[in-house]
Parts: sequence; C-alpha cells; structure tokens
Amino acid sequence: MTPYLTFAGYSGSGKTTLVIKVINYLKSKGYKIAALKHDGHSFEMDKEGKDTYRMKQAGANCVAIASNSKLAVISDTPKRFTFIELMKQIPVDVDIIIGEGFKDEHIPKILVHRKANNKPNLYGEEKNIIAVATDELHEFANINNVFHIDDYEKIAEFIINYIDNFN
Repeated sequence: MTPYLTFAGYSGSGKTTLVIKVINYLKSKGYKIAALKHDGHSFEMDKEGKDTYRMKQAGANCVAIASNSKLAVISDTPKRFTFIELMKQIPVDVDIIIGEGFKDEHIPKILVHRKANNKPNLYGEEKNIIAVATDELHEFANINNVFHIDDYEKIAEFIINYIDNFN
C-alpha cells in the first residue's frame, strides 16, 4: 500500500501553506505525490461557461475531461468519501499520498497548530497523530516529533523517513 498521511488542524492554522511547501520539497527530491483535500463546504471546481460546467448544469451526474496530460472527474456522490475511499480513486502510481483535513478520520496525522488562531490544542483529542507542526513549541514540549510550523524542510525529511518505514 502507498504510504499516506494528512495534515490536520483548525481552519486558519496554516495547513495549506505548509502542505504546499512540503509538496514542493518532496517533489524536488524526486517523489511522486498525490494530494487529497477535504472540504467541509460544497465546492465548485469547474468554471462557469466551460463545456464541462454546462454539461453538469444540464443534469449530468458525472462529467470527465481528459487531455494528453490531465484527467478530471466531477461526480455527484450520495455520501462523503473517506480518505481511504478517495485514495483508491487515484489513477496514477505515486510514492506518497498527502491529505489536508480529514481530521476526524483514523489515519496518520501531522497536527498543525498556530497560536494566533486562538483555537485549543487538539493533541489530546485527535487520534493517530505522528507529528506536530506549531509555532508554540513549549505547548508540545513532552511530545516526540514536534517541528516549528515554518520548518517545512525538517517536516518533509520526517515524511521521507515515514515513507521509508511505512509497513
């Protein structure tokens, strides 16, 4: 199975910024990466006026588009896909699958916590936390694998080690 983990934390904690920096770093090291995002709202990926948008608006339950280098599928679903279910939809071979969100699922997580967000520390509440990225290092002083939120290179190196030791 492909190694996987997610970056979890409250909205505004810096998850997206950190994930992008980690993906860039891993890509520079030659890793192939899939990224999965959980959205708590109803998202719209298609652009108004484009053919696929018009097909979906006309009533198609599923619209797919493919070119020589990209594939996209927009489909109605009767339920929210879990991280694992979504992971199984990835049509290409990758070295790691990195999620953003999915904090309520029982999958390996890097907890992202930022002081300025004024949200409680989720460490004691969340399950499957393998590391923490924070700007409040003292808050997590007795925990292994705590990184400063801006130290994306050390976080990415932690993930490389995680990939190498994934069962």
